[in-house]
Amino acid sequence: MNRLMSALSNIRFLLQHAIRVELRNRHGIAGLLVFAVAAVYTCYQATGTHAEQESWNALAWVVLLFAGFNAVSKPWADDDEGVRAFLIHAVQPQHWLIARTLYYMVLLGTVSTVTFAAFLLFLGMDHMSGWTAGHYYAGVMLTSTALASLLAMIQALASRAGGGFSLIAVLGLPLIIPVILVSTRYGSDLMRGIAFGDTAHHLLFLATLSGGFFALGYILFPYLWRD
Repeated sequence: MNRLMSALSNIRFLLQHAIRVELRNRHGIAGLLVFAVAAVYTCYQATGTHAEQESWNALAWVVLLFAGFNAVSKPWADDDEGVRAFLIHAVQPQHWLIARTLYYMVLLGTVSTVTFAAFLLFLGMDHMSGWTAGHYYAGVMLTSTALASLLAMIQALASRAGGGFSLIAVLGLPLIIPVILVSTRYGSDLMRGIAFGDTAHHLLFLATLSGGFFALGYILFPYLWRD
């Protein structure tokens, strides 16, 4: 019990530290949100408020995907050699990875919410009723959770392997394909009027992918922690 409480305390401290660092660097968050809104506005200029169902759905997931990669492309303060040398002896690698994953969940959840709201504002919601919009938003949040789990793992592995954004892209794009395929299919089903109960299994699959990505990182990351 004491070990569990100690682990939770360490994870909470690392998460709070990450959030404080990000808030001190406010132009980073502002840049992510501006990128997302600008991308949505560009889609609006190209399609207007009467985009076809499939176009609306595809554009939404493309913007979310690039916003996610943009969020993890910047280096962390923890990636500095001095900070890394301290963390190696101060925290468990699993605690550090959990904190980073939770942080990315918060960050991508925020960016995804702003992006979805911008899509509804600029491109309209003619293709979905109130309930459909709520179900679609649930898919957006689960997709952002899956992306956070995957990209946190990839970014952590890439930073320890000495790679940059190019390595994140090389490792992440093949693994992200199942997430995008499931998400786009789920959104397309909702927009075509298929009952939520008949397409909700896609949400379960997204949750399973999130757990699988996190478990993979949890197993692999400790081997690179002290290298």
